[in-house]
Amino acid sequence: MKPFHQKFTIHPVGQGLFYSCIINHNSQVKFRMVFDCGSNTAKACQAEVSLYRDTDYLDQKTLDLLVISHFDSDHVKYVGLLLQDEIKIKRLVMPFITFEERLFLVARHLCHSEGFKAEDDFTLRFIIDPIGTINDNLDGDSEIYFIESNQDNPIPPVNGDPRESDEGSSNETRFLFDFNRSAKENLDLGSLIYTSSPTKGKAYKVKDTNKGKLKSTVGISKLMEFLFYKRAISNKEEDFFKEVEILFYKKFGIDNSLPVKEKLQETIEKVKGINSATSIKAIFKEAAKNVVLITKERIKIDDLNTTALCLLHRNLNGIFDFLEIDYKEYDYYFDFYHKNIRQIQKFMPSSSRLETIWTGVNGYYRHYREWLDNGHFFYPNVLLTADTFLLTKEQVTEFLNKYQHYWNDFWLFQIPHHGSENNGDKLLHSSIPVRSYNFINYGIGNRDAHPSERVIKDLVATGNSSRLVSVNQVSGLVFEFII
Repeated sequence: MKPFHQKFTIHPVGQGLFYSCIINHNSQVKFRMVFDCGSNTAKACQAEVSLYRDTDYLDQKTLDLLVISHFDSDHVKYVGLLLQDEIKIKRLVMPFITFEERLFLVARHLCHSEGFKAEDDFTLRFIIDPIGTINDNLDGDSEIYFIESNQDNPIPPVNGDPRESDEGSSNETRFLFDFNRSAKENLDLGSLIYTSSPTKGKAYKVKDTNKGKLKSTVGISKLMEFLFYKRAISNKEEDFFKEVEILFYKKFGIDNSLPVKEKLQETIEKVKGINSATSIKAIFKEAAKNVVLITKERIKIDDLNTTALCLLHRNLNGIFDFLEIDYKEYDYYFDFYHKNIRQIQKFMPSSSRLETIWTGVNGYYRHYREWLDNGHFFYPNVLLTADTFLLTKEQVTEFLNKYQHYWNDFWLFQIPHHGSENNGDKLLHSSIPVRSYNFINYGIGNRDAHPSERVIKDLVATGNSSRLVSVNQVSGLVFEFII
């Protein structure tokens, strides 16, 4: 049997998120995934990205899957650094998001940062024109998937044999992420997404009820599933974003009838010339007033439900079939119980790094054999929520409905939006499976005082505090699945 090794890392980057997965088989890297790559904590993320860009990464120049949950600066700021030196993206996943919303996110960033800063050049270009900004990191074999909400419909339950690949992969050197052909709707980037240049890859729109799959070679195994969720924004928010666009173009003299390429370039140039937040605040104030007249609802800029993707990645029993072993006879679960979950500790100001065996795992992991025999991989599955709004009863109900067939299939859950009280409370926290751990990623000393005291109290009240992991600029987490 050839060794199979999955390594997942929640990198210690402070106020942001950099989450990665590397899969080795027979001592060769077969798959790399990154979910978000950004931080507003000075220098924390640069160091982690540099560490991730190891010799294999720079030699192979391949990132198999890049997932962008949303376009806030603290989640995308260092994507450019990650992709330096002609790294090619094989599969790119991001939410289907209108240009109006992207322009609002740029304006909100300018408002927070009191105008354009040179260090934000890549970030703002990427938000305005994501495909055009990283087009050189795509090629003819790249595929781009824009995830669209399929509201009120859950992700279908497990059916069929995960050890049988329905379409197979023509790639015989690396594992391949893909969606079924029937799930992929061809997309005209120019008319719907806005991009400054023809993309070098193929672009598709995919409903969030469709499962992404990681497959091995032709006709072999499905190794993992990737289950996405995109919450639809409300009409109020759509109206506000459109109003901001109208007022922004009026204020800065941009002709909305310009061809897409020219309009994007003009927008970027105007953004670079904004040196304070005064004009943006005035635009937000007028847009909010205009929308209130229509919807009769107040607008609070930082609480707007902007788009963010959730992702549940889960292992499949096809891993064992791929390795040609009988999982019911293999006592691998003791491996991870003893040493395969480690805490990353960083020491400032030297940024020296130490990994130590994490002592937080309780003894119930000894029962993992029973769960696997019942067909449920549990570890190392993770449900990432990014900055999704899961506060109201409607939001939580829709979220739970989307993942209803997989709600007990993860060992680790991300508390949304760095523990902001605007994104979740005890209504959400009381629904977290009792055997799942939780993590909050935040920056020590961040401007928004994340995580909020109210969220911490709610986690205590719902019995989650003893299973809570802190991730910040001095603490991260590594967890591995090794056979």
